Amino acid sequence: MRSERFVPVMVALIIAAACCAGCGSSQAPASSLTPGASPPPLSAGTAQPGRTVDDLLSAGQAALGAGSLSDAEAAYREAVRTNPRSAPAQFGLGNVYVRQGRLTEAEAAYRAAIAADPTMAAAHMNLGVVYYQLGSLSKAAEAYDAALRLQPNDAQTLYLLAAVRIQGSQLSEAEELLNRAKAAQPDLAEVYYGLGALYKLQGKTEEAISAFETFLSLGTAQDPAAMDAARAELRELKGE
Repeated sequence: MRSERFVPVMVALIIAAACCAGCGSSQAPASSLTPGASPPPLSAGTAQPGRTVDDLLSAGQAALGAGSLSDAEAAYREAVRTNPRSAPAQFGLGNVYVRQGRLTEAEAAYRAAIAADPTMAAAHMNLGVVYYQLGSLSKAAEAYDAALRLQPNDAQTLYLLAAVRIQGSQLSEAEELLNRAKAAQPDLAEVYYGLGALYKLQGKTEEAISAFETFLSLGTAQDPAAMDAARAELRELKGE
């Protein structure tokens, strides 16, 4: 069962982030959604009797990967009805709600996933993203801390916690977190955007320029808004 994690890709002076989809298993991240040979997704309202929870999870993942949110929701809802204590089913439903902008429902789904399986690091991380989007930075930090207790070297979570620390002007802690993230995953582009923003705040112009340029060299798959923002930062830093 592959599972999706949502990661904000931009850290700015006032951190604002668009969610882009990455995914992995509930134990380790991977780079992209791959429906592969999963069973065809269920149509909304047409759940098929006799399908197992695993069948429904595969159908939900395939539908989510294909961008068919109504089909994904139908499959995950049926999986939850079949087994309300299925952490992957609750987690998948939370991912659908995030894509739909239904953040309060996503929070409830991720919390249900964590209640069913407290060791699901991805659920803690995604819950943190939801809290961040809801404007609750303290709760976001708590969720990221919980994820890091389970996966101390997860670069995405380290980056996300650093973003919260930058917004809270805790720059030394943010720098430590970003350096840990870089060491854990040197090709994670958003880490360099975070470092660029941090160095700019610290008045380290040359370091900021280098970080933003590295972000652009690695970030071809990033949200276009993040790429444009990095270019704007570079123009400002270079006085162009």
